[in-house]
Amino acid sequence: GLVYITDETMRNEITSFQKAVTIDSKHLTVEMINHHIEVKRILREERHLCTGHTFIVIDQSGSMRNSDVNGFVSRSHAAYGTLALDFISEQLDSNPNKYGLFAESVSVIEMKDTAKVVLQMEPFDWILFDRLCRRPNTTRPSFHGNYNESLKCVESMIFDEYTKLAEDGVEHKDMPTFSIVFLSDGRPSDCTRADTEQRTTLLQNLTQLLSSKLLFYAMGVGANGADFGVLSSMVKIVNENGGEGQFVHAGLSAVALSSTFSDISNTLTTHRTTLLSSTKGANNLPTDNAAGKTKKDFTMRETGKIVGKTMPVETYIHGKEYTIKRFRFENKGAQRFSWRDVKFANHGAIGFEKEIHPFGKGSERLAFRFSEVMFDKKTKTAKKT
Repeated sequence: GLVYITDETMRNEITSFQKAVTIDSKHLTVEMINHHIEVKRILREERHLCTGHTFIVIDQSGSMRNSDVNGFVSRSHAAYGTLALDFISEQLDSNPNKYGLFAESVSVIEMKDTAKVVLQMEPFDWILFDRLCRRPNTTRPSFHGNYNESLKCVESMIFDEYTKLAEDGVEHKDMPTFSIVFLSDGRPSDCTRADTEQRTTLLQNLTQLLSSKLLFYAMGVGANGADFGVLSSMVKIVNENGGEGQFVHAGLSAVALSSTFSDISNTLTTHRTTLLSSTKGANNLPTDNAAGKTKKDFTMRETGKIVGKTMPVETYIHGKEYTIKRFRFENKGAQRFSWRDVKFANHGAIGFEKEIHPFGKGSERLAFRFSEVMFDKKTKTAKKT
């Protein structure tokens, strides 16, 4: 609301100003902190359990210092505030897996002359909420806003993560959703013909790699006369190449900003619910969505995306019924292949536990999770041909 400054009689107004919105930090419990630590481990060591990666690009060029969004000190404060309240908080409150864990990461890139990664692969939780609430108090919008530098930064992170997942045996259909939220208050500073061509190539490469796994949301924050033609064209490129894109002009209204982030939140919640749901069909067996037939000879893991749940395992201990060794398959070039005897990942390992049901399926093999048996297990991925 408005704050009035008066003289000593409290009858004559000297000046008045709009009081900025204050967002209370979340009280963090020991359970929340432990949850954060566990999800950080999962995102680092068990990437295939991730339901989605969201990359948020926030314009921090000089014009984001403008104080023309009601209730906020600046456009920058409005962007971060509504992001925390209506994007992060809303999805956490509507989490379909309230009594377990869901592993999802968020990266935040600030866009100026160059791209600055301020948060990378952070768990989607209340600790992230607090960090986003505090961020506009420590960053200062300045200089120009170059779209391409931020797009290149996002592309690099996505390609790196996609490659690692593919190397772990995750098929494209089982990949997490990669979402990009691109917020700007006007046309880019890099707007030459060469810049436009480079921007087109970047988006085409991303969309052709991810296809329907890419969600792209472009948000325009500015007055009605602001030029958001480039943002709109970026969405068009994504849609034409098989991704899902949407452009929204949120104006300079805090309500419109909140509503836009809320709509994006609802879309991502729907995608997450799909990934977290069981793939079982009739007779409690998984079904092949393409052919509508029951898979034969094996049953898939109940869900490849729920974590924090104990799954049935088979244990193999060296010296009892089995001789346990570890081998690494190597390609030495010119059609020469070999299996090399290597040490266990953990010193003193005496065997391993393998989950009974596979979490992934390729054209010629099944992928299982397993742990070396010792006091401190280190989870790896096993593959059965």
